[in-house]
Amino acid sequence: MKYFLEFRFSCFIFIGLMVVFSQAGTGAAQEVYTNKLGMQFVQIPAGSFTMGSPKSEKGRQWNETQHQVIISKSFYLSEAEVTQGQWNQLVSPNPSSFKFGDNYPVDSVSWEEVMQFISFLNKWEGTKRYRLPTEAEWEYACRAGSTTAFAQGPITTFSCIEPEPALVDMAWYCYTSGLQNPPGDFKPHPVKTRKPNKWGLYDMHGNVQEWVLDACRGRNIWKGQVGVITDTYRNNIIDPLEKKGKYRIIRGGGWYQSSKYQRSAYRSYYNPTTKRNSLGFRLVRMK
Repeated sequence: MKYFLEFRFSCFIFIGLMVVFSQAGTGAAQEVYTNKLGMQFVQIPAGSFTMGSPKSEKGRQWNETQHQVIISKSFYLSEAEVTQGQWNQLVSPNPSSFKFGDNYPVDSVSWEEVMQFISFLNKWEGTKRYRLPTEAEWEYACRAGSTTAFAQGPITTFSCIEPEPALVDMAWYCYTSGLQNPPGDFKPHPVKTRKPNKWGLYDMHGNVQEWVLDACRGRNIWKGQVGVITDTYRNNIIDPLEKKGKYRIIRGGGWYQSSKYQRSAYRSYYNPTTKRNSLGFRLVRMK
């Protein structure tokens, strides 16, 4: 009886923590945390990487200057975009334009609504560990050790009527998301239905664009430049987070966009009250 109780207690602890181990794309064991909503979070290791894009990369923007970034602490990142089913468990009503099922990513959600969702989730679990990823954390995780335009290779075309080899199996973008698969079915798709990157993360390229934590400015009046403007794109910066600016940065391309906007380095922004049917999010859970 004693051993039976000890066994039951051990199982209870294991289930309560809801921590499991799975095989990431690298073939190495990678820790995964599952929360009360059923969200699975992949552990992303601390490290450093080159953020931004080289001048030779097709589709490159002026504000993608390459620089070294240090991510000083490991963290958990949700392996997929937050779904409508997960949203519905915690917040009502569902804001999505495409209400096709619980496994579809939540869309048409503003940055401010995302922050409210995060507040509810933290309160429900009695923690302060959940937040949006920073822009640097997002790109670091998207690249998963790669240095090319996409996690699986370079960019070769901006076309929506011919495949991009590095994206066709990995992303819901204009070629795979309706123009060809099947024609006319132009919309987001259920999460985790394309291949993950080497760190076990799905839909980092495509499906819905994703809010991140950073603020930004949208115009440099002295240089006449328009686009994401931050003070964080400088060498050897540690755990960057831009807090200045009235806009909020988004990362990852949408289901309707060409490969140019799916690149790991691509940056854009919206007003924090903006809602679009191509706009969702994923979460960080701090360790």
